[in-house]
Amino acid sequence: MKRMNLRDVPDDVYGALTSAAEAKRQSLSAYVVDRLAEIAEVTRLADYVSAYRVPEESGVTLEEATAAVRQVREAS
Repeated sequence: MKRMNLRDVPDDVYGALTSAAEAKRQSLSAYVVDRLAEIAEVTRLADYVSAYRVPEESGVTLEEATAAVRQVREAS
């Protein structure tokens, strides 16, 4: 695993992170690593979605598929 040092963290940000870590009963380091992992996952997912191309032979647009998913979610 790699090490990372952060500099110039504003006091209010540090305080918020410390409080959140305490509430989750985690060390500050573990809490920040968990949040960074979430950001990395979202970044990878965003890259995938932006690069995704709908198969042309399906005849379904991304907008139509999105609308169908939303309709099912709202009906649940």
